[in-house]
Amino acid sequence: MKNRLRMYLAGMAAAAFAVLTVGAAPASAADPIAIGWVGPLSPPGNYSGGQEMQWAVQLEVDQINKAGGVLGRPLKLSYEDTKGQPAEGSAAAVRLITKDNVSAIIGEFHSSVALAEIDEAHKYHVPWVGTDVWADAITAKQYPEVFRLSPANSLVYVKAADWSAEHFKNIAIIAENTDFGQGGAKVIADELKAKNVPHTLVTIDLNQQDFTPALLRLMQQNPKPDAIQMVVAGQAQYQLVKQACQLGFAPTAGTALIGSSGLLQKEVWEVDGKCANNLLIVNIGQPKNQWNDKAKAFVQAFTERYKRAPTGVAMEAYDTLGVVVAAIEKAGSADRAAIIKGLEEIKYEGVNATYTFPTTKDPAWAYHQFMDVPFTIIQYTEMNQAPEQAAVVYPKEWATTDKIAP
Repeated sequence: MKNRLRMYLAGMAAAAFAVLTVGAAPASAADPIAIGWVGPLSPPGNYSGGQEMQWAVQLEVDQINKAGGVLGRPLKLSYEDTKGQPAEGSAAAVRLITKDNVSAIIGEFHSSVALAEIDEAHKYHVPWVGTDVWADAITAKQYPEVFRLSPANSLVYVKAADWSAEHFKNIAIIAENTDFGQGGAKVIADELKAKNVPHTLVTIDLNQQDFTPALLRLMQQNPKPDAIQMVVAGQAQYQLVKQACQLGFAPTAGTALIGSSGLLQKEVWEVDGKCANNLLIVNIGQPKNQWNDKAKAFVQAFTERYKRAPTGVAMEAYDTLGVVVAAIEKAGSADRAAIIKGLEEIKYEGVNATYTFPTTKDPAWAYHQFMDVPFTIIQYTEMNQAPEQAAVVYPKEWATTDKIAP
């Protein structure tokens, strides 16, 4: 009797151990890797750009999870709307870190918001990878946790100013009163000054709706500017374009109008209509004839799902998650410190470029800054034109025309 009891108890213990063992392994294997996304999904932020970024990231999440996840674990993305406001960005970062326990944070469109977010990322030692934020200060702080795919102002606007100096004689700079706007304007102004090109700086508040007084002052200058460079990230660009057009100022044969990535989304045609025709835009990304196979596949998948072509902003967003996933795989871990180390060591081919993040600290903004950012200056030449269909006027090796319309 005692022998039977001992055998029964031993059998029950073995069965219980087997249940615990079998049950624990799948739970551990299926434990999601949490990633946080931040960006503007509502006013006053550039919500059309933010929405496109979110779409691109979710597309990639679904593709990765369908293929088996990362390190055998599914990805789980938590999305936070920062509204283009620094306070919202700071609060969003804290929620993602403390409530959602994310392994990394990606995204953002507005530099001032990014600067608030990275302070929290640094405080909690969480990797943060910026998608379309250009202020030099973001990487110049040299936080070990902070990386950037998009260009620093000092990378892109020196080249853009050099191009403008070749084509225009008197340039007006309209810049938002943010880290991105004022930083970009200074880079442009310094470069134009070095080339002895006359220029005027006008600062605007993003909460403004009527930019007519500032535009009228520029129109009354003698000589009148033959180009306006907008260093504006938000929806204010739409109003600037519309009001400059309604005044008969720009874009016209006498004055070109040059904008940034906020004018790449198709909403520019919905808001500005024919006034968007002949706009020049600084576009982060390669022209269509330079796309690799991953880019072509992404564009096809994005277009099929969302019934619209992606812009360079969407490609940046897709690659932002891509580099984090590559760092996790490189490290063999979703530990925050391991991801930071992995980001410093990866060489990742994305849809827009092949990414590495240097640890050089001179100049200050080069730290963890992807240096070979591809960019073009494009020009819309037909109504409702998508960016990949637009004329490429810079750089020369990718240009599809040597003329600026009209």
